[in-house]
Amino acid sequence: MSEQARGERVPDEQASSEHARSEQVPDERASSEHARSEQVLSRQVAEHARHRRARRAVVWAGRLGLAAGAILTWELISGTLVRPFFVSTPSAVAERLATWAVSPDFWFHARFTLTSTALGFLSGALLGLLLAWPLALRRVAYRVVEPYFLIAYSVPAVALGPVFILWFGIGLTPKIVLAAYFVFFVVFINTVEGIRQVPQGLIDVTRVMGGDRWVTLRSVLLPGALPYVLAAFRVTLPAAMIGAVVGEFIASNRGIGYLTRAAAGRYQTAGVIAGTVVLAAIVLLLSLALRPLSRVLRWRPEVRLRGEEVS
Repeated sequence: MSEQARGERVPDEQASSEHARSEQVPDERASSEHARSEQVLSRQVAEHARHRRARRAVVWAGRLGLAAGAILTWELISGTLVRPFFVSTPSAVAERLATWAVSPDFWFHARFTLTSTALGFLSGALLGLLLAWPLALRRVAYRVVEPYFLIAYSVPAVALGPVFILWFGIGLTPKIVLAAYFVFFVVFINTVEGIRQVPQGLIDVTRVMGGDRWVTLRSVLLPGALPYVLAAFRVTLPAAMIGAVVGEFIASNRGIGYLTRAAAGRYQTAGVIAGTVVLAAIVLLLSLALRPLSRVLRWRPEVRLRGEEVS
């Protein structure tokens, strides 16, 4: 019996070992294929990163080349084709910028402009959000006030500058109000548009599942409108500075706009161009600072701003 049992056990052991080997072979094949796919994927990622760095280098080379070409052309035509009185020279503008960089008076004026820009942006954005949410949820109320918003938005912001100066004087307040005017309508219109773009089915499902008004607002409406709100912020922060500077151009005794206007009044072309360069640099830095918001918007590529143009 023992020999017969051993004889029966040997084929069973062989069969089990062969079965184990047959199961091990597909596992090894699957692991090797997985490793190869990971290697291919890593190579593709590395190649994409190299192409992206190469494109970025080409873009920056083109930008720097255009800037260098423009400055060189400016230097060549100044004094030969055009009188320096009208276009100044790059060296004179650079000298004025260097003088401003070490001047406490310039930084005082810069702080004034940045303060009015920040306060105007915050005021306009907050007011636009606070008015957009209740009006977007009440269509009848929105239709009642919509014509008045359109009329106010159609008025050129530059034309309102003297009115604000007359009402609030030449201090900080009219610059804040004018900057907020540039911000308010863009934030308001895009917030309303974002809320309206939320599918009604999502709202209905939330209510069927027992969600109240607060849950619907927090879980459905806010995420749906967020891309539009962030896109509006990205556009209106530089626009707020434009509004503040417009107010300084009209009537002010402080700010970078005031420095530029004062230089123009003295026929100092270098000062006018230097002030323009400073304002352009600040707007560029603000735009670059808000660029990370575009990463938040990548999941909603169809987002398009409304009311970007503020006349």
